Amino acid sequence: MNTTHPLSTAHWLAASAPEPGAVLALWAQGRTATVITGPYWDTVEMPLGLSSRTATFLAYRGHHIGPHLLCGVERTAWWLVPAGAGRILADVQQVKALPPGCPITAPCPGTYTGNRLWVLPEPTVRTPRPWLRLTSPQALRTAIGEAGRSRPPSRVSAPAAESRS
Repeated sequence: MNTTHPLSTAHWLAASAPEPGAVLALWAQGRTATVITGPYWDTVEMPLGLSSRTATFLAYRGHHIGPHLLCGVERTAWWLVPAGAGRILADVQQVKALPPGCPITAPCPGTYTGNRLWVLPEPTVRTPRPWLRLTSPQALRTAIGEAGRSRPPSRVSAPAAESRS
């Protein structure tokens, strides 16, 4: 990954820290660093299983899935939403809207470090920096509700169970 480009994912994430250069230096050493919630985005925290089901519902409904951070050891995910939008998710069960200034331990994008991994949208010709487009808080709220009520949709239908006499 090219972390020298001013609009790289790493630079964009590091810009939230009080000392972006220190974050980039830690990431260059293969270590985790602390990024900060706000002013560029809000962060919502949820259990990893709910996050996985939510991502499935977002994809199934054709919604953009923006950057989110996963930690298997803590069984937690942190989703980035537009600044000020965390309040839209503050009353959702199993979801915690982190306050501005809240630190988040994160690896360099594109690496698995400290049991953490960023899930980032893939660049395309039309959207070369898709990480700049965060997940819609309204779409996320709806998908979390669906994920909490039912199993994620399958692209392949399960065969009908045969009745036994």
